[in-house]
Amino acid sequence: MPKLPRPRFYYGWAIVATTFAVQFVSVGLSYYVFSVFLKPLTESLDADRFYVSLAMSLQLLTMALLSPLAGRWFSHFPIKYLMLGGVASLSTGYIALSHITALWQLYVVFGGFVGLGGVLLGVIPCNTLLANWFVAKRGTALGISQSGISASGTVLVPAITYIILTYGWQSAFLVSGIGAAVILVPLIAWLVVRSPEEMGLHPDGAIEPAALEQINNQTDWTFKRVARHRDTLLLTLTIGPCFLGISSVILAMPSHVTDMGISAMNAAIVVSVTAFLAACAKPLFGIISDYISKKLATSVAIILQAAGVLLLLSAETYPMLLFAGVCFGLGYGAMSPLWGLMLAERFGRAAFAKVMGANQLLLMPFSILGFPLTNYIFDKFGSYIPAFTSLLVLYLIALLALRLFRLEPNAEYD
Repeated sequence: MPKLPRPRFYYGWAIVATTFAVQFVSVGLSYYVFSVFLKPLTESLDADRFYVSLAMSLQLLTMALLSPLAGRWFSHFPIKYLMLGGVASLSTGYIALSHITALWQLYVVFGGFVGLGGVLLGVIPCNTLLANWFVAKRGTALGISQSGISASGTVLVPAITYIILTYGWQSAFLVSGIGAAVILVPLIAWLVVRSPEEMGLHPDGAIEPAALEQINNQTDWTFKRVARHRDTLLLTLTIGPCFLGISSVILAMPSHVTDMGISAMNAAIVVSVTAFLAACAKPLFGIISDYISKKLATSVAIILQAAGVLLLLSAETYPMLLFAGVCFGLGYGAMSPLWGLMLAERFGRAAFAKVMGANQLLLMPFSILGFPLTNYIFDKFGSYIPAFTSLLVLYLIALLALRLFRLEPNAEYD
């Protein structure tokens, strides 16, 4: 039988571009830019940094608590309409933030509306789409797509800083909310398709489905089953410390750098450089992981994060801060795609959304504690150094857990 030619353009790459844009806007607004709002909100709401930073923890808590439900939603309901609901929630939340006058309003709006938007637009739907559309090139696809997360830090942090300095934080919230709806609604409505099978295609644009993907996983991955599974627990201990380090360092970095006497715009540039290297690391590590062990790639990423923290602790000059950002950015940028890749390889396409949703809840303590705990330590000691130092112990724990993690699928253990 002669082989049929592959189509010149595989629609999966349109899914990659769409999820890049979705994560650029949604994660950028729900995570990265909050760091530059910290000081203005502290002054305007007359509150300590710790209490303002709790808004981020509430948002992450909302996302974590909803993640198991979202995993099941995205397994059973149209992804497109759930994502459009996320746009409505995120945009409404940011517009409402432009009118807040009290700390409790920040908690309700950022923790509630922005949190719901984040979970309906974040890694669960985007990674589910990519896990459906790619197998052999999954690392490359995830890496390119998730570089949108870090690219948002590169672009949005200095852009929002400029708007705040020029027009005020209220205008920055308003512009962000309107911009999110204008960009995301047409992209999601026109381009999102759940799987290649809906278009008569196979993953990676193959003529026949990959043999590995023909394995039918019948396990019902409830939260209880995921929470008790050896490998999801080990993966949580691997990824969790790295996520805690990201929230501790990235969100505290603008304040830490300006506390050293460096201008707000130069501090934003340090964050931008860090995010730019993270954006580069995502496709780089994604492509590499298609050819080498994903566990080895993850080990390198953890070590790079630790090196960045060590440099940050010893930095006394602006160039050293930039170099710390380069190392930390390369390390933290790799973690998000590697997390998705290890889950997809270990548990397969059919279980991916449910397992990722449940695993995100397991990661909740790491995600929500990093930023407020770092600011609590700052309020107690007048410095971020003790908080950054404690991260090094957590990175050792992550490396040990990774060594024990079993990457290969095995029905006997499931």
